[in-house]
Amino acid sequence: MLTERQLLILRAIIDDYIQTAQPVGSRTLSKRDDLSFSSATIRNDMADLEDMGLIEKPHTLAGRIPSEIGYRYYVDHLVETKIIDERETYRLGERLRASAQESEVLIRQAADLLSDLTNYTTVALGPNSQMNRLARIDLMPLDERRGVVLIVTDQGHVEHRTVVFDSPMAPDLVEQTIRFLNDRLKGTPLGQLKFRIGEEVAKLRLAHQEQFEFMMQLIQSTVEVQHPASLYLGGKKNIFNQPEFQTLDTLRPFLEWIDEQERLTDWLESLPNREIYVSIGSENGIVALQNCSVITSDYTLDGKTFGTIAMIGPTRMDYRHGVQMMGQIIEALRRTKLEE
Repeated sequence: MLTERQLLILRAIIDDYIQTAQPVGSRTLSKRDDLSFSSATIRNDMADLEDMGLIEKPHTLAGRIPSEIGYRYYVDHLVETKIIDERETYRLGERLRASAQESEVLIRQAADLLSDLTNYTTVALGPNSQMNRLARIDLMPLDERRGVVLIVTDQGHVEHRTVVFDSPMAPDLVEQTIRFLNDRLKGTPLGQLKFRIGEEVAKLRLAHQEQFEFMMQLIQSTVEVQHPASLYLGGKKNIFNQPEFQTLDTLRPFLEWIDEQERLTDWLESLPNREIYVSIGSENGIVALQNCSVITSDYTLDGKTFGTIAMIGPTRMDYRHGVQMMGQIIEALRRTKLEE
């Protein structure tokens, strides 16, 4: 159990190190306005904090830096996770509402915005597209022989493919086909959509309605979802701004890991469903993140849990600011309604 004075000193060490990336000494701490203790008193408490494993001495340098255990204590006891600034939430919501027509655009904008606010790398994972359900199918003609098929899901996700026809499209046939598909397929999970359209083609074939078959088979070829989940990356280059990642030995593992989209997606999908959570260094269980801390949270759109968003920075990240900005973005997304 830390004394009140030790708690103040630990917080001061971590706050200083976050700002400067330099080991913190007792003399530096004694000059702070919020610490009215002598250098000798601070040194004694720093020795106790080091014995507890909360701070450590980096090589032969003077001063101390926080340990993973120290950061963990700091996050668990000294960082408020549910501070919502209504004005800031409204401001962020206004910026996101401009992207509210399609969920993927909105999520990408949220990832970029969070990265801009924190100067850390962000990764956002959309829902598993196979589990989305069809809201409607549309066909937008480009000219007599080309059109764009739009697959709109109940989550606001939009898939689109360009279709080229061998002969000019008859407007009545297009309208009739689209109406038929929407009547039969609305509410179908995307993972089953190709199979269900195949079933409908077979029914039409049996009914000798050959006029529909060609268009339906073309539409069927356009609706395969290419990726089981949508992944959005913001501020990838922000890692270059961190002193800890100025050498190739520390930078390469991170960049190689974050460039592997399948592995990155698997990692995000493996995270437990929860509100804002901070994992530090070795807690991440990934070699490429051993010098990183990650702030993660689920997010919701239109009242539904939609996916996961993660912010990645050095273990020296500004946890207080990062947690607060994550909370603001999550709340702004929760309040943003996708346009019909």
